[in-house]
Amino acid sequence: MLDGSGQRLHGRLLGHADLAEALPLVPGWLPLAPSLRAALPVVWTRLLSHSGFNADVIEDLNRPHGERLVGLGMAIALDDDWRRRLTDSPPPFAAAQLYAALAEGHYQPPSDKELARLSGRGEVAFLVLHYEQVLTDQANPDTVEMLGMAMSRFRQAHAGYRLQHLYQEGLGEQAAYLQSMGFRTRTARAQDGVPELYGLSRDEAALMLPGSPVRDAFQFTPPRFGFSAAERRLLRLAVTQLTDEEIGDELGVSLHGVKKLWRSAQQRSLQAMPSLYDGLTSAEADTGARGPEKRRTLLHYLGQHPEELRPYLSPEPG
Repeated sequence: MLDGSGQRLHGRLLGHADLAEALPLVPGWLPLAPSLRAALPVVWTRLLSHSGFNADVIEDLNRPHGERLVGLGMAIALDDDWRRRLTDSPPPFAAAQLYAALAEGHYQPPSDKELARLSGRGEVAFLVLHYEQVLTDQANPDTVEMLGMAMSRFRQAHAGYRLQHLYQEGLGEQAAYLQSMGFRTRTARAQDGVPELYGLSRDEAALMLPGSPVRDAFQFTPPRFGFSAAERRLLRLAVTQLTDEEIGDELGVSLHGVKKLWRSAQQRSLQAMPSLYDGLTSAEADTGARGPEKRRTLLHYLGQHPEELRPYLSPEPG
């Protein structure tokens, strides 16, 4: 599969075309009824465009199409009730309970507007539903490289929110992996086959040195551009190097609609930060001239400023 030299691992958002291929990467230890496990692609389809759902894949571009996925991670934003439960009395297999609630329509992650308010108040919390990859032997360099990519994708998936808590369940050997990422142990169940809960709070992260993926996800700067939800979705896809055609397929809009979103996102960023496009006149920005250069400039900036890709509403004074 991988040879440790120049292999082409690529991390990106989960797409609609990936759903069937992603299903086998849901961990077997997660106690899901067979009918629920089979229905997960339907649940994911409803969530893919949701701001409160992070779903990332790692693919090996050396493998054939349809067989490229080698890693899958998913996380969901928590409402007030689930934030309290995981803080005060976390249930075992919380991810399975949330999947069941999602499938039955009893749970919906906070809306884009609610996430914006939560981020403004510093009350955003995510639970990683699961992470799985095809290689697990840490003596294998390819396994370690996949884990490195997974940690990078984790940071990118959660950075930019004003987070209050991050959580993830782990079983057995996963404990060392989660702790190396910066998580702290939250439970001590010590039961065979039952995962422990790991987490980190903003207050705990503030006492840590930079460098661990979980700690670094808590770094926050308020966004400046104020992109719309549709613009943010476009840009999240574009940051992972998707083409306009691929972005259109994911958004369910025409190529003309994609280009219209690009124009509005670039115009919004130009108005908020004219220096971002130094060397471009207002006329060039309006007419779309030098489009590829503007895109590269904007995407490079967004790679360093993930807060621009997240909903945010400044808190009311006082």
